Amino acid sequence: MAKLSQFRQNSTAIIKGEWVPVGDEFGDLEILTRGFTDEYYDAQAARQRVAARDFDGDVSRLPTATRRSINLDCLIDHVLLGVRNLEHDEGPQAGKPVTLEEFHDLLRNPDYAELVAGCFKAPARVGRRRKADLADAVGNSASTSATS
Repeated sequence: MAKLSQFRQNSTAIIKGEWVPVGDEFGDLEILTRGFTDEYYDAQAARQRVAARDFDGDVSRLPTATRRSINLDCLIDHVLLGVRNLEHDEGPQAGKPVTLEEFHDLLRNPDYAELVAGCFKAPARVGRRRKADLADAVGNSASTSATS
């Protein structure tokens, strides 16, 4: 039988954010992320309406690239708060943590589309971590990369 606690989420974490793994394929990379809040959806809708002016106001006619750009900008502006466990592996920055600003630039680079997809999945997990998951995670997290 289902338990009521299975459906409970932490609404504070959704609003303020929590550290969430991006996905198994990204190793121990984590982002500090809010869930998809009303502010995210309101900004997304407003930006789509503005972009749709060139299409007689019909948001459904927006090109996929335009929608993708709007969605990513809203993710960066309203959801992503920090990054950790990611470092440069080439050039003079090798071994240094990736800053949040650098991370945002990576997400805008088409060569990192898979990382973008992971960053869109992570906010759906905010506020849904179960007690057993949290107990396993205690003491397992590394220090934060630059999050400014």
